[in-house]
Amino acid sequence: MCLKNNWIKKLCFLLLCALLSNSAGAQFWKSSSKTRKVNSGNKYPIKATTKPSPKVEKKKEVRKKQSVNLPVSVAKTRYRIDVLLPLYLDDLVIDDKVIFKGKIPDRAQAGINFYEGIQLAVDTLTQMGYKTDVYVHDINAKDTTIELLLQNGVLKNTDLILGYVSNADVLTLANYAAKNHVNFISAFSPSDANIIDNPYFFLLNPTLENNCNALVASIIKKQKDNPIIIIKRESIAVDSSAYRYIVEAYQDKELKTVDCSLLPDSAELVSVLDSAETNIVIMPIMDAYYAEKMIQNFKKYFPTYRFEIYGMPTWKGITTNRKMIELGSQYSINITQPYYFESANSLGQSIAQQYKTTFGGVPNELTYRGFELVFWLTDLLNKYGTIFNEKTSDKQMAPFTKYELKPKWDKENKFYYYENKHLYLFQFQSGTFKVQ
Repeated sequence: MCLKNNWIKKLCFLLLCALLSNSAGAQFWKSSSKTRKVNSGNKYPIKATTKPSPKVEKKKEVRKKQSVNLPVSVAKTRYRIDVLLPLYLDDLVIDDKVIFKGKIPDRAQAGINFYEGIQLAVDTLTQMGYKTDVYVHDINAKDTTIELLLQNGVLKNTDLILGYVSNADVLTLANYAAKNHVNFISAFSPSDANIIDNPYFFLLNPTLENNCNALVASIIKKQKDNPIIIIKRESIAVDSSAYRYIVEAYQDKELKTVDCSLLPDSAELVSVLDSAETNIVIMPIMDAYYAEKMIQNFKKYFPTYRFEIYGMPTWKGITTNRKMIELGSQYSINITQPYYFESANSLGQSIAQQYKTTFGGVPNELTYRGFELVFWLTDLLNKYGTIFNEKTSDKQMAPFTKYELKPKWDKENKFYYYENKHLYLFQFQSGTFKVQ
């Protein structure tokens, strides 16, 4: 039977990798138990926050930052990376037969795209002479959940764990990493699971607090002393947390606020808006579609007003839709994002051509993320050994993303974990897109 459809070719390629365990230095393990439920709540964890305490005459003694306690790095002639991905292969293929029609289901598409990037990276690294084995585990397959992977000792010989996992699994893997002195890179979830004193945990997708701090820093740099309006929604817990992070980042600056737990009418908004100047508006509202309704109300009530709007990282999906583009040049929408992949440069074009040849079609952001992470982390292992924690400033093999993996400390200089502090500011206006 001739397989012509691209989606069939993709699945057959995955199945082939599952059967041929020694191909091109990469190994694919089908494993996992019953389908896991993805956290249905907002992916950004909620933390209780408070405004800074009033200043007192006697300053509290703050201890100095101590060096992070790490074991000696081990150099090897060959390294092993274990990647945990939600591929749902057991839901897609039964008895070697594809059981769905049309395109690959959405629940599986993201993991497959990430895997495709990994496979392209492995092929490239093999040609370059790197000696690293990459094991990919389908954490939504039949026989191995994350718990069983750990229980059965499947990861006992790993040199690095790379996880595209949900919030609920972060703490389990971070604890395992600390116990076994192996680094765990959380590539997807922005949850830190309230982890403290774990030098083996790396959070690549910055927390909500980090996003809010970066947003405020960008506004202060660009807007200086211009009046700031906050459209808040404290009736929703995660929005309330985002609002408090922003207020804390501004410290003592007076901010105009409007509550939009119920969409406000023109009478509630007119007192804080300016018809003559550009209105600088921050909207710590995680629900992108609720935020879109709010912005559409600006257009409805104040058609001649100008707005510079700063929103949440969850808004990316709405920034390029038709209704938002039709708002026109009067509206500029800015959001923070941890990744930006320049597909037009030489490497981006090379990956796109490699993808077209191998899989057909065009790579997406998750493909580039999978490629870059395995490409970069393999290089760090081979240069610096198993504990490369203090060497992540070497981004020679991270060609797209300006990672800044820094130790996270609390206000008393207690160490938490390593977090990516770098965030891009995406600006959308009239269908155009800028990265700052």
